[in-house]
Amino acid sequence: MQISSKLNVLALIIIVMMLSSVVTAEVVPATKRLIPKPIEIENRDTLFDLTKANWLIGSQTDKLGLLEYLEELGLKLRTERLAKNAYFGTVEDLKEITELKEALDKVPENPEGYYLEVTENRLTVIGRTEVGAFYGIQTLRQLTDQNQDTVTVVGTKITDYPVIRYRAFTDDVSRGPIPTLEYMKLIVKTMSSFKLNMYSPYMELHVLEGIRGKEETISTKDYKELVQYAKKYHVEVVPSLQTFGHSTVFLSLKDYQHLGNLPANSSQLDPTNPAVYKFLEEQISKWTALTDSEFINISGDETWEIGQGNSGLQALQIGAPQVFLDHIVKVMEIVKKNGKIPLFWGDMVLEHPELIAQLPSEAIILNWHYGDASSMPKRLGTFESRGKTQWAAPGIDNWLRIFPFYQSSNTNVAEFARIGVKYGIEGLFTTSWDDDGENLFGNNWYGLVFASDAAWRGGDTSTGGFNQRFDQAVFGEKLGIVEALMKLSTCNYYTYKNYFKNSNALFLQNPFQNLEIYEMVGNANMLLLMEKQVLNVVDNVTVKRNSHMLRTLGYAARKNGTFGRKILLTKEVIDTVTELEGSDQTEELLELAQKLYAFEREVNDIYKEFEELYLEENKPSFINVLKERYFNLRASLFSMANELEGASYSDTVPSPIGLGLPISPRKK
Repeated sequence: MQISSKLNVLALIIIVMMLSSVVTAEVVPATKRLIPKPIEIENRDTLFDLTKANWLIGSQTDKLGLLEYLEELGLKLRTERLAKNAYFGTVEDLKEITELKEALDKVPENPEGYYLEVTENRLTVIGRTEVGAFYGIQTLRQLTDQNQDTVTVVGTKITDYPVIRYRAFTDDVSRGPIPTLEYMKLIVKTMSSFKLNMYSPYMELHVLEGIRGKEETISTKDYKELVQYAKKYHVEVVPSLQTFGHSTVFLSLKDYQHLGNLPANSSQLDPTNPAVYKFLEEQISKWTALTDSEFINISGDETWEIGQGNSGLQALQIGAPQVFLDHIVKVMEIVKKNGKIPLFWGDMVLEHPELIAQLPSEAIILNWHYGDASSMPKRLGTFESRGKTQWAAPGIDNWLRIFPFYQSSNTNVAEFARIGVKYGIEGLFTTSWDDDGENLFGNNWYGLVFASDAAWRGGDTSTGGFNQRFDQAVFGEKLGIVEALMKLSTCNYYTYKNYFKNSNALFLQNPFQNLEIYEMVGNANMLLLMEKQVLNVVDNVTVKRNSHMLRTLGYAARKNGTFGRKILLTKEVIDTVTELEGSDQTEELLELAQKLYAFEREVNDIYKEFEELYLEENKPSFINVLKERYFNLRASLFSMANELEGASYSDTVPSPIGLGLPISPRKK
């Protein structure tokens, strides 16, 4: 009886302990769950029960984001009771509420500033303006936990405002992927949740409506709808039109070849041709009319043809740099006539600082740079010392890669923001480029979110501190996703030879043309390890929010794994044929052939996965070009498999050269 009683008591103790552990489960404090990290934040060891909130609110709740926030949580706005414990709105909305006097005094003067306080008994969100109130809700969203029937908000006190006014993300929609309207809306909505306030699609002339077919261009109807949609989320849509260089595709079209600087294969517009300015005026007028933003980016970067072709004589007379500047100024005058402020890439003027004084006072220089911090003070100082307005334009280093190289780009983004603030920048214009046309935007989300932290805090951020907050802020709980992202980024250390032989170019390269792939054997096992580690996370998690940010991660892991297997198989083929040359062991050639046939099918599978993800984001216009690249790789694998299979019926193993293979370095 005594033993039985003791066992019962022990069981009761265990049950109580289990229940206690559920009730007292660790709550992630506010300081470890917010992106961007607020300027001033204080943790409180309390929770507010949102299901019992009775709101006193301003009049523009839909515009301020409260209704959408509650709807996402499955909650309804309750205002019927007299006793209020949740307050939301602008300073103007709530200025007469006596119990909020102290809170109202704490709202920053910044138009995007807000004050947020959560105690056990009260929740308060007050914005200086509608934008500030909206950003307060975005912070509130990251402070909210939903578990079965309970919805709670973590206790905190926050005073917050952005250091950098214009926090932009520019998306290359010209060199391959042209996103659908729905995906651009997803970009805009996601941006706004992390307090980015400017989206700028980079449009070369060939993607403008009316230049090519419907699926190959961006329609003014879609653009106008995007602009209206973005207003709801306090995001400006700023057109980035290329008005000088990077016009190869456009100038290859029969109807527009006469606008080129060179008679054939020209990459830039002819600055001596009046028809160029007539065309640009039509396009600038059309696209500026679609947006309420006061800005338009006229681009003008990397115009390396100046001084050649039609512009050659003019360059001899006044100098190539002056030809460039005269064109840019003419385009800026068109912009000003349309009531907008011109932005432009500053690289060409930076090389000739003597011309800076001629720039119109309204012009804003996008000072772009994708390297480390060492040259940033000089770059920024060149324009600042001459009294010119500039924004810093870093990049997330996604071009030509299977997955972005975030270890590099995080430093670039944070340092450009930090140093830029010292030189008076008002904008951080973070860029994403599609140089080879194969970039999936889904791989860029981490970079976009990091840019939001850097822009809001003026570069006062670090990869380590940011990563500690990433999972909780983005997905609602820590799941190891950020570690998986960093492993994918680390793959760039093992898939790089030079700028033009970056991971994606090397992946698609015929592995039997030379020994480049063979020479990467030491990296292959690391790629396979990374693949396994990443898939163990991303293929086995369910997230509470922002699930779209996970869609492409498994694919990126599998593609890097396929790259690793390509390296090892290439080595095996080259080594085996070299070692067996002249022997009668031809049966091994058949085994190699079978491995190559199987690997060709793996490449086809990885392409099918890519195509599915690509079409979730983009129009189908460029997919045939991408399909051909994979077909060519598959063809090279299939052809070598055929060669080996045919040779397996010979009496002796032929030479590597006879089979179209390089000779293994192992042969002495």
